[in-house]
Amino acid sequence: MALQLVAVLVLGLMCGSELNVAAFGHPTVSHQALEVHVPMRASFAALLGHVMPFWMTASTLLNLLLLLPFAHLKGSAKGFVAIAFAIQVFAVVFSLILPVPINNRIMKWTPSSLPGDWKTQEHRWDAYHWFRTCALIVAFALLVIAMRAN
Repeated sequence: MALQLVAVLVLGLMCGSELNVAAFGHPTVSHQALEVHVPMRASFAALLGHVMPFWMTASTLLNLLLLLPFAHLKGSAKGFVAIAFAIQVFAVVFSLILPVPINNRIMKWTPSSLPGDWKTQEHRWDAYHWFRTCALIVAFALLVIAMRAN
């Protein structure tokens, strides 16, 4: 039960962080002057680009542990956890292929060194981020359902 609770808390907090970036952080920064917008966006990219790989990996590994026999999941709970785990694995692979390369470029931007398509890159990253965030929220909901079903 403790492992289930930790897995739910870690993923739930990560979903909250991801949702905050998508719904509040980036939209607020986008309304700022370029001299504020670009350094803030680069700072977010650098900070979260260093933190999220560990957070996403830890959350995914906690979910994997729930699938092992010592977690004692019963019936449908194990199925819900397996689907949540698959979503989390997909989110990690998806992140590495699509948003991470853009994030790595954004963290190096300054107002004087913006590429010509910087707005397009930001919008693409935001769309990828919303998609990943929604997927992770589904995984979180499945873990909560699994806890109730167990």
